[in-house]
Amino acid sequence: MKCASSGSAIRAVILGLAIAASPAHSETGVQARLSLDLNAVEQIEQACRLVFVVTNTTGKSIEEMTLETVLFDQGGKVSRFTLFDFKALPQGKPRVRQFDLPDTHCAAVARILINGAASCKGEGLTGTECIDHLDVKSSTRTEIAG
Repeated sequence: MKCASSGSAIRAVILGLAIAASPAHSETGVQARLSLDLNAVEQIEQACRLVFVVTNTTGKSIEEMTLETVLFDQGGKVSRFTLFDFKALPQGKPRVRQFDLPDTHCAAVARILINGAASCKGEGLTGTECIDHLDVKSSTRTEIAG
């Protein structure tokens, strides 16, 4: 019994060290995230304006990020595929980005899907890190997924 208990303790310590050393954790133990909040959806004449608040806590400055975005209508059908250029996202500082969709009524946009990253560049970033750390939420009635 002593050996099994000792082996379990060793496995628990190894697992704990592996988790603490994973790249998703910073030195403070806080998980690295790229928070994307759909903060407002506004009708501006014939355009629908989408306003996002982005906070980069990945531990790395992002020099450039462009996301592949898919819009779905009320019936669940794809209505538009577009690219949103979020530009530079400095580490630890929130940024607000807005995108106007011409000839679009906001009431027709039921759901937004972040399909992937067309570009993600920054200090030591790999191509998928922006998406790997992406945490999406909506402060509006429009659903967002990623």
